[in-house]
Amino acid sequence: MTANPSEPHIGLVVEGPGDAAALPVLLRSFFHERGEYRDILGKPISCNGRDKALAPRGLEGFVAAAAARPGCNAVLVVLDGESDLVCKLGPELLGRVEAVTHLNVGICLAEHTFEDWIYASAETLDLDLEYDSGKHGLGVIRQALRPLTYAKPTWQPRLTARMDLKLAASRSMSLARLSVEIERLMGFID
Repeated sequence: MTANPSEPHIGLVVEGPGDAAALPVLLRSFFHERGEYRDILGKPISCNGRDKALAPRGLEGFVAAAAARPGCNAVLVVLDGESDLVCKLGPELLGRVEAVTHLNVGICLAEHTFEDWIYASAETLDLDLEYDSGKHGLGVIRQALRPLTYAKPTWQPRLTARMDLKLAASRSMSLARLSVEIERLMGFID
């Protein structure tokens, strides 16, 4: 569920369709741990790929669209960091989008991919996995699902719903940063 279009909400900008389905699941789990049960998330806007988000004036347009929706009080952008230094890319992206809206914007980059956040809760995914900090989540999850194919729009939200957020955040600094950022943005919802 998403907030009614004119109700106060946090606008979401994500990398792709899998993230558009999974991020609200992740954030609602975070909210429920804090006793927040209102629908305060806007419908996610997908950039349809990291390259489109990082292109000149790419992310700016997606953030402007989310911010322009009636009731939007803040915007959260979640992208994969991939091989980039997230400590450098995040502030650079924030600087780019601050010019397109007066709203508070949070930029959260998964250190490598969203699947690394999921994999940080390996033991709770019902995939017979043990966490190994030296491995990347996407490859491990794909291997564990064989002979099934990992289709992000299907599996990403399904596995996200199985996550133990405290366990995962203890293993993933970028997920812990997301938790801090979403709590900050919640302060802008009336």
